Amino acid sequence: MKNKAIKSTELFRVLLAGLIVGSVGTASAAPNKMNVLFIAVDDLNDWTGLLEGHPQAHTPNLDRLAKRGVYFTNAHCAAPVCTTSRQALLSGLAPTTSGWMNSIPKNAEEYEEGLAGRKPMPTLFRDNGYTTMAAGKIYHKGVQDFDYPLWNETLSSNYGFNKSGAWYRNSHFNPFPPDGGAIYQANGGRVKGDTLCWAALEKDEMPKKGMPDEQIADWAIEKLNANYEKPFFMAVGFLRPHNPYTAPKKYFEHYPMDLIVMPDVPVDELNDIPLYGKAMIYGTLPKGDHREVLDISPTYWKELVRAYLACVTFADDQVGRVLDALDKSKYADNTIIVLWSDHGQHLGEKRHWRKQALWEESTRVPLFISVPGVSKKGELRDQPVSLLDIFPTLTELCDLPEQELDGVSLVPMLKSDEAKRGAPVVTTRKYGNHTVRSQDWRYIRYRDGSEELYDHRKDPGEHINLASHPESQEVLLKHRDYLLKNEAAKDATTTFKKDSYDSRVEEFKSDGLPDWLK
Repeated sequence: MKNKAIKSTELFRVLLAGLIVGSVGTASAAPNKMNVLFIAVDDLNDWTGLLEGHPQAHTPNLDRLAKRGVYFTNAHCAAPVCTTSRQALLSGLAPTTSGWMNSIPKNAEEYEEGLAGRKPMPTLFRDNGYTTMAAGKIYHKGVQDFDYPLWNETLSSNYGFNKSGAWYRNSHFNPFPPDGGAIYQANGGRVKGDTLCWAALEKDEMPKKGMPDEQIADWAIEKLNANYEKPFFMAVGFLRPHNPYTAPKKYFEHYPMDLIVMPDVPVDELNDIPLYGKAMIYGTLPKGDHREVLDISPTYWKELVRAYLACVTFADDQVGRVLDALDKSKYADNTIIVLWSDHGQHLGEKRHWRKQALWEESTRVPLFISVPGVSKKGELRDQPVSLLDIFPTLTELCDLPEQELDGVSLVPMLKSDEAKRGAPVVTTRKYGNHTVRSQDWRYIRYRDGSEELYDHRKDPGEHINLASHPESQEVLLKHRDYLLKNEAAKDATTTFKKDSYDSRVEEFKSDGLPDWLK
């Protein structure tokens, strides 16, 4: 169910020097500066029509974006979890640079320390003549994670929920299934990880004003119909398909249960996965995520796949409403569109049920950029690119002061299919766990030095670990050297404390692996 094998090109070049640091002062925007419509879709993996991650994915609005700009079909996050990925994207700094690998800054003081004199994306736009607006989930907790000068205007996260019955701790992800869902019931109530649940919602089971994503789209439509004296940077953060997998009933009807195509999970796939990889697979539910999903019922895995697809199509509809409003507005011809997701999501591949891992399902995301008069239209780019590249790309396109950031500008790739990014992409999961995605390969190195290597020309599903195969050693060494020289060495500057992965590995060593992880 993966995309077709990517054509082979040069493995990678030497990463270009960092962008020159410029002065970051306040300036009035020129009248001809372009607006930015900045759309985030939470937990959206490659299950879209264009990316071919699932053959049944119905995403006509995401797919139609390809006709108006450049779709990066091999884009990857800086970290496979909401908090770290979004902070990296919006600061332009890799987790190993900022030190935000295991958690987000607790307050503005810690934020400033990690930024080290730089300005985050919304602040840079605001301080250089833009009106900045945000709704939904842009940072982890919503429009921002703590008090910091980012936005001129935001939408309240009070979506009008009735807090009866089961309730998700982060309120913007509600509504929860009215009955709590199967895992909630199987564990006798609230348990960490019980968000692996679903419900096809009736109208009276949703807020009167609609699902949060419908309210967010309503807000964006209203703002696109307003008048502005300055150019705007408008961030629109949709919440689905993040779990719990609840959406209006009509979206489930698009996917008949008996026709659902399931992910390909070979029986012996975990034989060559190191213990740290299996620690990531385990998840958060008491008996392990995959074990609990299998124990619920013979059909529960399929029910969750169907529910995720329904939530993807629901989110796609909301994106379409916003795009329609832009096209009808006075801003249609002078607005940059950027659409991205913070990371992917496993639906049982590798027997894993979260993001928070270093395989393709967790790291690969949709990324689309359209720039009137600049970007090619209807073109795809299959070179690996990083979400870290968004910030320097917008800095160049909007003529903002340059800062020393970790990504590279994709403007040359927007203009020409012959342009090269110049380096593979690195994704980090907590301290000392990294993956390198080059044109044809994925390399993973865990903090204990164990490794994985996958050849995407022959194995796009990453089922066969070639790290110990003699014929793959030259490629392995190139990727290992690149990682150790460019990323892993930075980990030494971060104070490391033993975490849940170490504890789980110790448990595996002392008690043995559960049967479902063997």
